[in-house]
Order: sequence, then C-alpha cells, then structure tokens
Amino acid sequence: MNIEFTARRVKLSPKVREIMEKKLEKLSKVLPADAQAHVIVRAEKLGVAVEVTIVGRQGTWTATEVGDDQEKASYAVLDRITAQAKKAKGKNREEKKHRTSAVRASTMSESSVEKTEKKKAAEPRVGARREKVAARPMFEEDALNAFTGQNRQILVFRDPANDAFRVLYRRRDGSLGLLIPT
Repeated sequence: MNIEFTARRVKLSPKVREIMEKKLEKLSKVLPADAQAHVIVRAEKLGVAVEVTIVGRQGTWTATEVGDDQEKASYAVLDRITAQAKKAKGKNREEKKHRTSAVRASTMSESSVEKTEKKKAAEPRVGARREKVAARPMFEEDALNAFTGQNRQILVFRDPANDAFRVLYRRRDGSLGLLIPT
C-alpha cells in the first residue's frame, strides 16, 4: 500500500508516521492490494486533526478525528477506517455468497429458469404508496376539469347516472385515459 503524508501548520511526529504505516499495513489484508492512502495531519483550535483517505478499486474510505495530540487522533481515525473497511469486506462477502456461480447457472435447465420467471411474474406487486380516497359522484366533464387542475396521476369518481366507478388516469405521454369497469 502506498501511503502519502501531509502536515499542515504542524510538524508530523515520527511516532505517528510509524503508527500509521504499521496499522495500515495490517489493514492491507482487508483492503485491496492496490489501495492508495493519504494521511493529513493539521492543527486545529482544539488540538490536532488527523484525516485518512484510502482509495481502492472497491471504494473510498475516509475518516477524520480530532484529538489532544497526534497519537490519540491517529489511533481514533484508524479505528474508524478499520470499521469501514471490515464492513465493506463483509458486504462484499455477502454479495458473493448470494451470487449464482457460472457452473451452477449453466447446469440449471431452461424449464427451471422459466418456472422461476413465471413465479415472479405471477406474484402481485404492491406499491409502497397507498391512499384512501372518497370516490365522489361527478360527471366525466367535471372529473376532467378537476383532474387537469391537480398534479395527480389518477382520479377515481362515481358516475351519478348509474353509481358505477370510473378511473381517469394520465398516461406517460401526457394524454388522459378513462377506465370504465363493466
């Protein structure tokens, strides 16, 4: 792992450099081999801030900690980076665990693939958005006027002549449609 150090308004302690190199070397087991680390140590009003950014092919991990001295802040920031890296590694393992291997996918018969697709298509999808609306009685012209004044996609109303439901909806192309159940 390539580590780059930057010190702003403070002199970088050799102890901090040693701590960072040692801990980041241990983290290389969890992080990608080609990861680049950038450590910034800067003076703050309340002490010293240490910021570590690690860029790898799987993602970017960043953490900043402020402490009384450089060593305390560096230990704290390394703990946060370690937690982020372990979490990312765990997610990667979970994704691999649930993926179908190429060998297994080729041995699956066409019929079993078709069955699972049909099963998925047969299951009704319920949208996350639900509303309770009172279907007021109104004529089609009144419903059209009320619908064009609103920003909704669907309007449900009752036909006063026969008390049947009607659904006025907006198509994707912007035109309107009317559903009349039989």
